[in-house]
Amino acid sequence: MRFLNWVTEIFRWGAVATVAAMMLLIAYAVLMRAVAEPVGGEHELIELMMVAMVMLGLAYTQKEQGHITIGLLVDRFSPRWQAAADLLGALLVFASCGLIGWANLRMAVEYATESPMSTDFLSVPLYPFKIIVGLGFWLWGLQAVSRIPDIFRAIGDGQALASQGRHV
Repeated sequence: MRFLNWVTEIFRWGAVATVAAMMLLIAYAVLMRAVAEPVGGEHELIELMMVAMVMLGLAYTQKEQGHITIGLLVDRFSPRWQAAADLLGALLVFASCGLIGWANLRMAVEYATESPMSTDFLSVPLYPFKIIVGLGFWLWGLQAVSRIPDIFRAIGDGQALASQGRHV
């Protein structure tokens, strides 16, 4: 658990650094448009950085229960059934994130070895970003499944979890 939280913090700070780099690149590109020649390919870099930012932030958002939830039906359940629904949700997130992460890591290997893919203008290789996507999904799934002991305690106590995300 400690290692999982440590890796999640590294990913979090990677997301923060990516946002800062995006801000600087956008400011530089706007300045260059105003005083000189436009920066070529900056839109490609921003798109790639947005992918990295989102993927690096998924696990931290899960850890902080920041993902949006809709409780139209589940909020009407008893606390025990709400906790059971949380358990099912955590298992589904874990399974789907595991599959999506595995598929992206397989694609990263393919992009790096068999059929290289890159961006159109700057020819930035795409396999590092596929690796980030795969690892980001895996870490998100692990953070979701790390809550299962808390969910079992809630089921045993007959109480709903105190923090279930942002309700809409």
